[in-house]
Amino acid sequence: MKTLEPRNYNFSNVRYFSPIQLSEHYKLYTNYINCINKVNNDLQNEEIYTECNSNYSAIRSAQKSKTFCFDSVKLHELYFENLTGNNTRIYGPIEKIIVDTFGSYNSFRDKFKCIGMSMRGWVLFCYDRYNNDYYIYGQDSHDDGVMLYAEPLIVMDVYEHAYMIDFGTNRSAYIDAFFQNLDFNTVNQRLNKI
Repeated sequence: MKTLEPRNYNFSNVRYFSPIQLSEHYKLYTNYINCINKVNNDLQNEEIYTECNSNYSAIRSAQKSKTFCFDSVKLHELYFENLTGNNTRIYGPIEKIIVDTFGSYNSFRDKFKCIGMSMRGWVLFCYDRYNNDYYIYGQDSHDDGVMLYAEPLIVMDVYEHAYMIDFGTNRSAYIDAFFQNLDFNTVNQRLNKI
């Protein structure tokens, strides 16, 4: 696997999030980049494959770290991409899909927020290629609860690191701020790629 480099994001139009909150969150993302690069480097060493044990082994640890770190990189990149503070009014094909699926945008937001209040890691609104359907699902960690064949359209981080500096333990206020910064142009572009 090639070496990954952190992507750059423009947070200049993001409201309700302080520069320190965004900077610390971005720093965490770069730590996951470093992690996956180290794991991928370790997996090039043939010696790691000499002990194959499901209780404890170097290969088991590397594989667990790979899914955790690599999913974290992907999820953070999707999250930062849709958190721009631009194009925050719902429009286009995503609006029709959300209204058709949930009855209204407010109903969708209420359900998305409820799942966000209930999970420990992530909330995603996805298109499912397996059954050609749209749904919201939650993950307790980067690699726990991942849905196969799901194409993420809206991604929200609900780990405490995403909001604790600015919102303390008030996750509800953080989720409201997230929706006020959600970029529907980005969401529609993701939808167009399906």
